[in-house]
Amino acid sequence: MARILAAVAPDTEERVRRILTGHELLFVQSLGTARDALNGKIELIFVGARFDESRMFDLLDYIRKDVEHRKIPIVAAIVSKERMQTATVRGIEYAAKIFGATVFVNLNDFADDETENARIRIIVDALLLPPQVIPKVAEKLSSSTSAGGHPSAA
Repeated sequence: MARILAAVAPDTEERVRRILTGHELLFVQSLGTARDALNGKIELIFVGARFDESRMFDLLDYIRKDVEHRKIPIVAAIVSKERMQTATVRGIEYAAKIFGATVFVNLNDFADDETENARIRIIVDALLLPPQVIPKVAEKLSSSTSAGGHPSAA
């Protein structure tokens, strides 16, 4: 069980709980609280695009510039009940990767059921492997996913 910082909009917490079941989750709703939470032991960060009024990029930028935390794996995600235009999703994905996200996931591409949530959890669990293994996992994820919005490694 890993300690995961979950920086997501309040209305998506339950979905994230179902995805990350089995892990210790620390939910935060503001950029300031997220920064404070990084002072504790955090093994992975799961951040949604709508976190703190769409401040995902601010959090990613903060982590990327922080020497102590920049190696923590980050899953950037669209966690929304509404579908987005393909160009919007691609723009968010591209920017998240530039700002240091390890993996981008559009949860709209996955049903909210046990099977699909388990597929996302496999990605998260892979990122919790020892640091020397993560680039190999990211490369494998990148080469094995389709262009249809499925998880992609940075």
